[in-house]
Amino acid sequence: MGNQEEKKYVSVDIEASGRIPGKNSMMSLGACLVDDLNTTFYRELKPISNEYLFEGIRIGSLGLRCLDDLKHLDAYNANSKGFKPEKVLEVLYDRGEEPRKVMSDYAEWVLDVTKGYKPIEAAAPIKFDAMFTNWYFNMFYPKENPFGFSGEDMNSMYRGLVRNLNANMKDLGLRDERGLPHNALEDAIQQAKELF
Repeated sequence: MGNQEEKKYVSVDIEASGRIPGKNSMMSLGACLVDDLNTTFYRELKPISNEYLFEGIRIGSLGLRCLDDLKHLDAYNANSKGFKPEKVLEVLYDRGEEPRKVMSDYAEWVLDVTKGYKPIEAAAPIKFDAMFTNWYFNMFYPKENPFGFSGEDMNSMYRGLVRNLNANMKDLGLRDERGLPHNALEDAIQQAKELF
């Protein structure tokens, strides 16, 4: 049993339709415990707007599970020239979960899997992922963000460890040549492998 001063790291990744929370939507949220990759959370969310940045929604669509049965159609295939972001948003409106439910379930999951410890949100880069999770907690969760003000950037931790300001966790060589799959859960797990 831990105590509140001991940290429990949660690797978090989100995929979004753009760069700005409130204007753009968080499309998916994935997380895992850094010290237990089998303890995971994953959800796909209904959009909060129709606003998108083409490259953002294209990348964020690569790993969406709700598109698995549609990717043979160009409009839903993020690697196709016929890719249509509006079609992806339509699918998310239909198949995604309400942000209020997702954030409530996520908060409960975080509090449960970090019980007895101080939960720490860890991401690469923390600035992007935590910006979205914090905004979504603020807008759709009636209680306190379970991470509070904590958050640590995985690449910064790695740079400090190797004492090289230009280092990146990719340097560990643990990713295949394709890089991250851009499924929020798979990316969170990959980041956790690199951190731990």
